Amino acid sequence: MRRDSWILLLILLQGGVFSEAFGQSDKFAYAVTDVKKDGANWTVLRKVDIKSGQFSDVIMDGSANRRTMYASSNKEPYLNSIRDTFKLFQPDIAFGSGVAALAYDRRNERLFFTPMYVDQLRYVDLATQKVYCVGTKGFSGTSGAKLDGTGTISRMVIAGDGNGYTLSNDGDHLYRFTTSGDPLLTDLGALTDAAVNTNSSIHSFCSNAGGDMIADNGGNLLLITASNHVFRIGITDKMATFLGTIKGLPEKFTTNGAAVDDEGKVLLSSSTYSDSWYTVDPKNWTATPYHSPDGVYHSSDLANSNVLSTNNQSSTSTALNLNGASMIKLYPNPVENNQFTLRFTNLVAGEYNLQLMDQLGRQLLERKVTILSSSHSENIKLQNNMAKGVYMVKVINRQNQQVFVEKLMVSRLL
Repeated sequence: MRRDSWILLLILLQGGVFSEAFGQSDKFAYAVTDVKKDGANWTVLRKVDIKSGQFSDVIMDGSANRRTMYASSNKEPYLNSIRDTFKLFQPDIAFGSGVAALAYDRRNERLFFTPMYVDQLRYVDLATQKVYCVGTKGFSGTSGAKLDGTGTISRMVIAGDGNGYTLSNDGDHLYRFTTSGDPLLTDLGALTDAAVNTNSSIHSFCSNAGGDMIADNGGNLLLITASNHVFRIGITDKMATFLGTIKGLPEKFTTNGAAVDDEGKVLLSSSTYSDSWYTVDPKNWTATPYHSPDGVYHSSDLANSNVLSTNNQSSTSTALNLNGASMIKLYPNPVENNQFTLRFTNLVAGEYNLQLMDQLGRQLLERKVTILSSSHSENIKLQNNMAKGVYMVKVINRQNQQVFVEKLMVSRLL
């Protein structure tokens, strides 16, 4: 290898972008567990080697009541703890009464988390194991607030854009937080159900609360709920699309933690099931047992920095069934010769609205499409001055229901 190539490799490694340039790299995941394998106090941090299934000893005990916490703003001891009016959830202790939301930020070597029912974002500086509290106001925007069950933060991830995301249990609040310096919290608002979500709304607290989130490299979040349902969430449009239920899991298995391994599969942990964890293939969302040589811990959450490659997903594009018979395909993707085609097969006859959006949600193109036959193709010409990047193609019916959405890759225009 030439000297300048070695220098480039060293720069990439030192800059912390090796995994982004050369693929997944984390062969481990952080896990929140109890001291005991079958315990239910989510206050202990461990590390699990995904390849071998070996668990580390306790890395940090988040229940230690003598641990000083620090303010993220000035790094001084934190004196304005979120008030817990019920005196039940120990906001003055790092992990409070337990943690079910954890996200690993590789760039800054931080583990972000939120204690159950405590309305505050916190993080562990892994270099020093100091715990920092973000602001004096929580996700709800008020001080002294206690989250109830519907607003509880129990799923969290760092996405490919470098920001952290977490979702309230009722789907009414998608929160974004920056990860460098003193983090900034933003409430992006409620999610919207895609038209396909007729029997499984993202806002159904009973069936779609809990679980964990992972991110993909197409600008989406993937939520796996405690009841093992899978939703794809568009960060830009805040659209939640129900993809189905994971197959092959035991009846008593609840998903409480999720992380992507270095082979592009999803590792699931449970806080209640003792026999094994499970590995899921995102091509068909089918699970197979994952065994540890010494047995698995009950775990309320998992986290690493890997994101799911959309090349491994059968659900990267979505052609939703309208009245059980529609089919829409987009090609070529990535774009070639400044244009792409939408092909409609067996779509219900009528008028549709085709939209092209950028990553900020701005509409760049809109076209009315009238479907009269069982097969119809629509050619779309792009402007030469469009920037390289990821765009969103949508098709909406006359009832204002989204029946199709797909990410469109634009790498070069002629």
